[in-house]
Amino acid sequence: MTKPDKPARMTQAERTAISDARMYEAAVALIFESGTHNTTLKDIGERAGYSRGLASNRFGSKEALFGNLVTNFNKTWVEELGRFVGDRTGLPAYLAALDAVEDFLLTQSVVMKAMYILWYETISSHNDLRVRLAEHHAAYRRDAERWLREGIKDGVVRPDVDPALTAIQFCSFIFGTIYQWLVDPVAVDIPGSFRLYRQTSLETLAVQHRSGGRAKSSAALLQANK
Repeated sequence: MTKPDKPARMTQAERTAISDARMYEAAVALIFESGTHNTTLKDIGERAGYSRGLASNRFGSKEALFGNLVTNFNKTWVEELGRFVGDRTGLPAYLAALDAVEDFLLTQSVVMKAMYILWYETISSHNDLRVRLAEHHAAYRRDAERWLREGIKDGVVRPDVDPALTAIQFCSFIFGTIYQWLVDPVAVDIPGSFRLYRQTSLETLAVQHRSGGRAKSSAALLQANK
């Protein structure tokens, strides 16, 4: 009788990746429950199912772990944004990015709340995290500005739109809505807020065309031809 093959043993790198992922999950849960100031490396290690000293040995400091958590979250977000935007450019990409944010808020609520708590609670005391957050914000604005410039070039977005300033408004809506949602989630209607912002964005950004004596936005034409 042939003996079943023994399962292949994991490498040290694989074991490290698994333990890191578990500690990131534990950190998210603890930040969501108690905030950053009440979350310790000891608690993270124990919550992840390891010794109380593993997180400290692995990351060295709470700030370093939080920095890795931000990097890991941003990687996940970039992948999620890419899934929604795909090969779209211009105004369709701009609107798809809003869809991505809304979906992430609704399907990954705990992660989003924990990450924004982390950012808001640490920007005054953790310079490294503040620098990373500023870099992420700059990347978000660059994306929105690029989509708007593409839309202007394609004749879909009005040529008098200021891409840089509108990109700031785009990010302000997202971050401002999330902030209000953190403070009072019951009072903030996420789907309704995003629906209204999409509508007002189309009304203010899209080029208007005349057809049969009636004005019709280029965005409406795009939607009709989907």
